Amino acid sequence: MVFVQVALDRLDSRGSKVADYLLVIDMQSDYVAVGKAYHEELIAAVNDKIASYPSDRVIYILNRFFWERKDRKKKFATGLLLVSSRIFEKRWASCFTNSDLKDFLEGNGTKSIEFIGVDGNGCVKASVLAAIKENYQVSVGLSAVGVANQRKFQKTLHKWHSAGVSVEGELS
Repeated sequence: MVFVQVALDRLDSRGSKVADYLLVIDMQSDYVAVGKAYHEELIAAVNDKIASYPSDRVIYILNRFFWERKDRKKKFATGLLLVSSRIFEKRWASCFTNSDLKDFLEGNGTKSIEFIGVDGNGCVKASVLAAIKENYQVSVGLSAVGVANQRKFQKTLHKWHSAGVSVEGELS
């Protein structure tokens, strides 16, 4: 098993080191709402993490599956803290399928990325593993990651650890 120490140079409002960018994955009303798999506790944890980053370092990723119409407006989850207008859409599980996001990150000299959002076994997992392949230093704030299938998530955690992802905290 290989572990990579993530060297972070930026500090949050509490003096803790943070990644170059925080990517907030799929925190939208399609998945996070009353009657859905994820609820208010996750929104609170995600908002806490967002608030720890400078607003210009927060990027939101919205999911629009390849079969969904492009003219249907996607909505963020009710109560989600929106601090940035940096919003990228993806049509597949990994946010790195969006070339505009890749260009933005590369153009800004990004070295490290932290991921939060939903689902830890789906789009967060795919994006984290793709970021590793793109040679980013990757961290995941577990307290702000929604996971519908806890048992399956143990395999995801193993993959992340094996790939050198820095995993912090516990699931909320």
